[in-house]
Amino acid sequence: MIGVLKAQSRETGSAVWRDVAMRLSRSRKNWAQPNLSRVSRYAPEGATILIPGKLLGSGELVSNHTIAAYSVSNGAREKIEAAGGRFLTYNELMNENPTGKGVVILA
Repeated sequence: MIGVLKAQSRETGSAVWRDVAMRLSRSRKNWAQPNLSRVSRYAPEGATILIPGKLLGSGELVSNHTIAAYSVSNGAREKIEAAGGRFLTYNELMNENPTGKGVVILA
């Protein structure tokens, strides 16, 4: 996955993919593990949220966001879909938005 992110960064010149690749190349215990409550509190409206780690399901999601993460808990996935949002894998997000415009990294 890290190699794919770095390749996408080289092809498009986008720093977002390189930043996420560098964060994921660290030890797994140092990866981000935010809850939905953090996404609700800090994510701007209309932005695509990128989590360089695992998204956990504690809290509520108040608006519909498009969220991409390395992995997601079952509870978080259910709450995202119930709020009208979408969950994407990194590959799906790179296919939809190759340049990373409008993507916000939330760690």
